[in-house]
Amino acid sequence: MIEVHVWKVRLDRRASLDSTPAELAHAERLATPVLRLRYLRAHAALRDILGRYTAAPLEFARHPRGKPYLASDDAVRFNLAHSRGMALVAVARGREIGVDLERLRPLPDYGAIARRYFPADTPAPVNVRDFFGQWTRFEALLKAQGTGLFAIGEAPPGEWSVTAIEAGPRFAAALAAQGDPPAIEFHEYPIKEN
Repeated sequence: MIEVHVWKVRLDRRASLDSTPAELAHAERLATPVLRLRYLRAHAALRDILGRYTAAPLEFARHPRGKPYLASDDAVRFNLAHSRGMALVAVARGREIGVDLERLRPLPDYGAIARRYFPADTPAPVNVRDFFGQWTRFEALLKAQGTGLFAIGEAPPGEWSVTAIEAGPRFAAALAAQGDPPAIEFHEYPIKEN
């Protein structure tokens, strides 16, 4: 069985940042200092984590609809999601994956949002937690395919599995993978060295 490793990254903890010029330029366009710092910490963690899976240079490229990939090692597949002070990094070899994460929050119009964006055969969410659980499953699948919200409501080509994953009591999260459900191994970042 193919494994997927999912790393939980807490973005509000102090961490040394080693940011690329492109990341710094992107962060400057974000609205607040907190968003900028979280973005930089998420991407620094992503690069550090990917360095554990490949010795190739971390040369990033983007598919036509924006999904990043490693141009230097096409066997390593990854995806990053972040919401508020948490990020998830999913890493696999040889099959596409996507991960999504949403902080639970009040959303009075969740029913209207579900009717507009969820596929027609989807059961109506019964509460806001159910809404975010469904949202993360759809978004993880779209991210795995590299389509993002461009393809919401469309049936994905090929066989995919989507699994709700645990990210803490204040979050909903899901992992999508090409093919059968993978074995999932969870990690905390950074790893505490003894």
